[in-house]
Amino acid sequence: MTQDKPRRTSQTREWYTPNQDRSLTEAVLDAIEDYKGEDLLRADFVLYEDIDADALNSLFRHDAPSRTTVTFGTDGVKVELWGGGGVEIRVTGRSVE
Repeated sequence: MTQDKPRRTSQTREWYTPNQDRSLTEAVLDAIEDYKGEDLLRADFVLYEDIDADALNSLFRHDAPSRTTVTFGTDGVKVELWGGGGVEIRVTGRSVE
């Protein structure tokens, strides 16, 4: 078991492009892990309960318009994605509604 790392910043940013050896969904999970400073037990953390991964991948395909944006909340964080061809991912604390 790995020990949790303390979170160091108020946000995490990652850049994803379709030619990487991971899916956009995996990049989002990596960004959430970086933000929280802990390894997500992927069996316990189910991103798919909050967003449709296939729809997300379709929205940000390589020929998507550059103004494509998606924002959603999951596991106590806010995830924002924007771009086309490449996707900028930003994870921040989610405000209480």
